[in-house]
Amino acid sequence: MISDESFPKREHLLKSKEFSRVYKKGFSARALGVILYCLANGLEHNRLGFSIGSGNIKRATSRNRMRRLFREVYRKNKDSLKKGSDIVLVIKKDMCRDLTYDSAKATFLKLAKDVRLTV
Repeated sequence: MISDESFPKREHLLKSKEFSRVYKKGFSARALGVILYCLANGLEHNRLGFSIGSGNIKRATSRNRMRRLFREVYRKNKDSLKKGSDIVLVIKKDMCRDLTYDSAKATFLKLAKDVRLTV
């Protein structure tokens, strides 16, 4: 049996109006310079978006690496998350040097548990 570990376009949160709605009405949790916002979206799948400001994290390579790691964590663990939520990860602190897959996974799952996103 092959699990669905893809990250199709329908699972991307892209529009700023959608981001604003999640910020205003969603639940949030923070840890280690990462904030996770979560809000029900009425769909049968989750959507994930990132907000990583260049003011806090100067190097684009660092921003992209953190985005890739957290996207991979989401992709590998999305079966353990409740369906039908918009998720926004805001990364405020440059932790690129210290960030590994395992630390990103631990941070993401802790935040998901805090906003009651895990099954």
